[in-house]
Amino acid sequence: MPHHDVLAHLTRLYAASDDPWQHRTSAYEAAKYAATLDAIGSGPFSNALEVGCGNGTFAILLAQRCEYLTLMECIPAAMASARSALAANTNVNFIQGAAPDALPDMYPDLILLSEVLYFLTPDDIGQLGDWLTTHATGPVIAVNWIGPTDEPLDGNAAITLLTRSLGDPATKQHKQFRIDTFG
Repeated sequence: MPHHDVLAHLTRLYAASDDPWQHRTSAYEAAKYAATLDAIGSGPFSNALEVGCGNGTFAILLAQRCEYLTLMECIPAAMASARSALAANTNVNFIQGAAPDALPDMYPDLILLSEVLYFLTPDDIGQLGDWLTTHATGPVIAVNWIGPTDEPLDGNAAITLLTRSLGDPATKQHKQFRIDTFG
């Protein structure tokens, strides 16, 4: 679970705006979403999981490729925005909680970790990796900003930690982010 100060920071961001990273409007996010959908493939996926869904902007696109999609988010205001954004989607389930502690007892055929890993501690990433090795039945897609973060880990360091559990991924390097596909 992210450190208390990380959770407090994210809570403050979502208290100030329901879209603190401009997921709905930024060119960076649009390019990242297109590249992520390309990496994921057309599906359909029978039982997918997105860890750290934020306000649900990407989940709207992902839900179209899934028979059943579980969204997990640790910030209550972000989860409220995601619930609102996906209210019409009967194929979506919501879990309020943080990885790895609140990971569900499910065996997803797609798992998306988009810009969440560097908010976790190294121990959390190890526990998440252990969960993924026993629960993932399809690809694990990790998307990470590769610039500096205000967190102890950056995207590259977080992926290095995840490879300890999942092995080497197929990596697509983009200008500002990377997409790693495990499995």
